[in-house]
Amino acid sequence: MNSVSIFTFNQAKHTNLAILGTACFVCQKISDELLRCGQCKRVSYCSTECQAADHEGHDKVCEALQRAPKTTPSFLRRMIFERGNTPYDLEPDIYLLYAEEEKVFDDLFKDMHMGRIHRDFLLYEPRCAVCLRSADDMRDLYAPEFTSLLHCSDCRAAFACSEEHRAQYLDEHSRELEDGESFTECELNKRAYEHSLEIVTRGWTKGETFFYPLRLKPEYTPLPSSWDEWFADPFNLCPPNSSPVLNRIRTKQLSIPMTILYGMELFDKAAGDLPLLTSRTELEIAVVGANEFELKFGGLACFEEILHSLPSLRRLTVRLINPEIICGLIGSEGLNREAMDWEPCALCKEKGVEFVHSIHPQLFHEYMEKPIRFNLKEGMIQDAPAQLPDIAVVFNSGMGLKYEERSHWSPTLEILAEHGVPTLCTAFLKREAEEDTDYLNMHRCNIVIERHKNPWRSEALTKMVMMRKYFFTYNGFIQGFRGLRERDEELELVDRSESPVITKELLAMMLNATLTFRGL
Repeated sequence: MNSVSIFTFNQAKHTNLAILGTACFVCQKISDELLRCGQCKRVSYCSTECQAADHEGHDKVCEALQRAPKTTPSFLRRMIFERGNTPYDLEPDIYLLYAEEEKVFDDLFKDMHMGRIHRDFLLYEPRCAVCLRSADDMRDLYAPEFTSLLHCSDCRAAFACSEEHRAQYLDEHSRELEDGESFTECELNKRAYEHSLEIVTRGWTKGETFFYPLRLKPEYTPLPSSWDEWFADPFNLCPPNSSPVLNRIRTKQLSIPMTILYGMELFDKAAGDLPLLTSRTELEIAVVGANEFELKFGGLACFEEILHSLPSLRRLTVRLINPEIICGLIGSEGLNREAMDWEPCALCKEKGVEFVHSIHPQLFHEYMEKPIRFNLKEGMIQDAPAQLPDIAVVFNSGMGLKYEERSHWSPTLEILAEHGVPTLCTAFLKREAEEDTDYLNMHRCNIVIERHKNPWRSEALTKMVMMRKYFFTYNGFIQGFRGLRERDEELELVDRSESPVITKELLAMMLNATLTFRGL
């Protein structure tokens, strides 16, 4: 939940544990003797003083938290939780419960800006890790006097409805490594708290966590092997107020240019006689399926890091292509003018290099046929004929899982593969990356960068909403293709039925929910 609740207001005020009710909502203090609101039974305080300080702000939230569970009749809740489904099978039903409860919040907060913190109370409602029942479910179905779920005493972010379920989940929570990770769920929960506490303690705003080194490399040098090495390099001018936790938070936005540079290096290694990407004087990047994450909080600045890292590059063109990209341009404060009128840094101006970007609210294959560009003064205008990019990047698309969007992705993949455009694909989750591999194979895409964990992924992991467990991270896994595979090559589609099942319907819903926070 790091990077969600902590960025609700202009200043970060609440840690993830404060949202979960296992830390004080006002001062963020962790205590074994927290006072829980007797009405909503969700928000906790370390003292009567902190509770009094939050009295005015808590009233409406408290009312919503009391009304929300009543949106689903008891008999329907009983049907959901007593038909013997596994936790994985219950997750779509949990999403439907959330959808009904969200209507209460929409109704109560319709006349004011509904901060994301209010949704977080619903999105991250504590649930038993074994049976997925919440405290509200327990009160409604079994024990009206039930107060709150038991929580892990170590991370304070995993829950159980009984001692029996806590014991049943203990090994999986504290001893088994998370899928694709080198940490247990308990350890990842603690890292998430460290991230949120770091920003809350510093009292920073959204933009103040982001950092890009203002320097130009005199010659091209291959990337180091890890974020730790990158931040430790004096040439990258890591700020003196940095800390290991803060650096992990900064990787969220830095992951965009570093993933592109890493992919360019990998494509160059497999290029054979083809021109190298890292030694070009002009480079055009198409961000296919671009979202607001690539625009917000200095997002365009991250692409300048590519200019800073490639000394031979004199002109960088970035095309942001997606019908939904227009949503990232308009926020609560109006049009994001920074995303439209980006001014290159002083070093780039002094060197005389160009940074050109354009926004195309279209699917990629539509853009190639008849490009339309969004212009700040004129709105939508017909653009000059499109050229194939030097490299295409598809960030966290879920193309292999979103069956309803396959009619969009198929013609795009066909154009990229048929014309030999080197194309990078990243994914939030290992399972999602596996499905993307199968989908690329279906289109005979010649995969030259095998699927693997991306060393330049964001290290600020975020917990999946309304699910029993799992974390996702921006650009977590990476693979790439260039050209078409020969027809007589054997196609291997892996049967993944034995791995933990996250259905296409479920993950589509979960990703849709989490993607509402992509720009945070």
